[in-house]
Amino acid sequence: MSNSPGTSMRAARLHGIRDLRVERLPRPHPGPGELLVEIEACGVCPTDVRKYLIGVGDGGYPLNPGHEWVGRVAAVGAEVDGWAVGERVYGDTYAGYAEYATLPATHTPWSYGALRVDDALPLDRAVFVEPLADCIHAVSHQGRVAAGDRVVVIGAGQMGLQLVAVAHAAGARVLAVDPLDQRRRLAVEFGAEAAVDAAGWEDVALEWSGGMGAQAAILALGRSETVAPGLRALAPGGRLVLFAGFGDRSLANVDLNVLHYRELAIVGSEWVGTPPNSRLECYREALDLLSSGRLELEGLVTRHCTLDTLDEAFADVQRLDALKIVLTP
Repeated sequence: MSNSPGTSMRAARLHGIRDLRVERLPRPHPGPGELLVEIEACGVCPTDVRKYLIGVGDGGYPLNPGHEWVGRVAAVGAEVDGWAVGERVYGDTYAGYAEYATLPATHTPWSYGALRVDDALPLDRAVFVEPLADCIHAVSHQGRVAAGDRVVVIGAGQMGLQLVAVAHAAGARVLAVDPLDQRRRLAVEFGAEAAVDAAGWEDVALEWSGGMGAQAAILALGRSETVAPGLRALAPGGRLVLFAGFGDRSLANVDLNVLHYRELAIVGSEWVGTPPNSRLECYREALDLLSSGRLELEGLVTRHCTLDTLDEAFADVQRLDALKIVLTP
């Protein structure tokens, strides 16, 4: 069945490993309790790139992996109160690499639902609501970071830099670790007290902490060989937060005596919308931080792409040639 321009849309979907297709699909209709949203922008997440490279582990194909999107309400479904056509809204469902998407108006087990975004908030900042919420969860809930704590963030990509900013906003002293000089400079701009090269960073971290170690270390890159050094950088009673996913390289050797005698903890930190440990309140905290101007994260946006150049954006992220890329359909 063919679709007229008024009833169809373009979308980018994964059909398998490294199989990304831009397709014309029927434009969705909002069901009861849903909004139809015309998408203005969607952040490109490193997780999307991982799904592209190694496959989908949390659903079947075809999959539209974009989940950091902002748009305007195009239609309101039945049983929805408090929303009008034209209002700006944030969406976190797998639907963002498209011209239109439906969104539940209220919380569901897998989504915050519709979150109202002020028109004054720049789009390149607004796309950070969901990833910033994940960083707040990692720092506040899983890392249990308090004012005055020492925190090491290992990996200063766009997510690591957000972790640096959140830990700094919480009053912590932050050390960032990354092999790229430009990212180390950005880490200092985003609140790190110091930023060091990845080579020999554990010794530098111990010296930075006066030999005492850090209360929390957060792994913002999915490399299992960083787990053991992360534990060595901790103070007794410290917590190693596994923020990045490890994909198909998820095994690590850990000396259990180090955990036992130094009373260390290794904790995971997933997407805040994942049951049963959902922390959806982090979305509101993230939006408040962005709206207040305390975190002007649009400085992380390296460039923009379209549906037709999304595969190039994935390649740039994989090669570390970009921090944040924002798709504008």
